[in-house]
Order: sequence, then C-alpha cells, then structure tokens
Amino acid sequence: MLGLLFLRHLVLLVEMKKILLVFLVLIVSQGRESLCEVVEFVEPLLRLPNLHRQCMRCLCHVATECDLTRGCEKGYCGPYKISKIYWKDASQVTLPDDDKERAGAYEDCALSYQCAQRIVLNYIAKYGRDCNNDGITDCDDYMMINFNGGYQCHPPLNRSEAGVGWLQRYKACNPKLY
Repeated sequence: MLGLLFLRHLVLLVEMKKILLVFLVLIVSQGRESLCEVVEFVEPLLRLPNLHRQCMRCLCHVATECDLTRGCEKGYCGPYKISKIYWKDASQVTLPDDDKERAGAYEDCALSYQCAQRIVLNYIAKYGRDCNNDGITDCDDYMMINFNGGYQCHPPLNRSEAGVGWLQRYKACNPKLY
C-alpha cells in the first residue's frame, strides 16, 4: 500500500514538473519576468508535494483572511502575516531588483502578495514535512508549519486560542482540504 502511495506521489510530481516547465517557458517567452525570477519562484514548488494554488490561498486566508491591504503590525507584515525572522529563514526573498540588505526590503516584499507567496514557498520548502503524522505531507502540514514554526510543527493547533482560530479559518477556507 505504501509503495502504491509513493508511486502516485512520484507520478504527480513528474506531471507537476512538466506543467511548471511549460509555464516557465511561456512566462519567459512573453517577456513578463526574467528567467531567474521565474526559476526562483518555481524551484521551491518542485520540491513540495501536494502544494497547490488552493492551499496557498488557504494559507493566506488563515493568516489574515487574505487581507491584501494589511500593513505591518506588531512585527508581522502583509497578507501572509510574515515576521522578519520568518523572512530571514526563507532566504530573505525580495522584490525584483531589490537588495535584501536595504532597509525596508523585508517589509516591501511581505506587503506584496506575489513576493509574500515566494517567502512562504521558500519557508515551506525548507521545513516541509509530515507534521500531523498521517503519512502524507500536504496542506494540513504546511498550515501547521506556518503556525507552529518550522522546527516545531507537530503540536496540534487546538492547544491555544490563536491556534483554534487558525484551524477554524483553515476548515472554512476549504473543507475538502481538511
């Protein structure tokens, strides 16, 4: 049974890589982004099983109900509610042509929806694993990583009031994911 599950994940990953490669070629050929910028966005996706657009939307919804007008408050910025420590852990992603050493680079990236997505992707690529011990690494686990942190993703979310709120928003975002 485990071998069959592994094989299914492997086939899905190969198909995702093909789709992402076509997407990469289309974007670069249309001149919207440089090849380096596109690769920087796509590369973490190739390492993450079961991460799809709906999951990214849910992670945003869980953090701030995906409030694209959210500024910086109490050390957390943007629609994904990203802290400077999280940003540093995610390789200090910046807006195109920005410098990670520039004062305000973190805030500017975290406030931009697309740039914030790249931060989240890098963070999840770094820490992604099966946090709930169900044998599958999926959106449930990525949500736990975002709430608990990369190194301590295993504690259940219902252990705190804030965690219960995250869990409720996650279930409301897409009940099929949970």
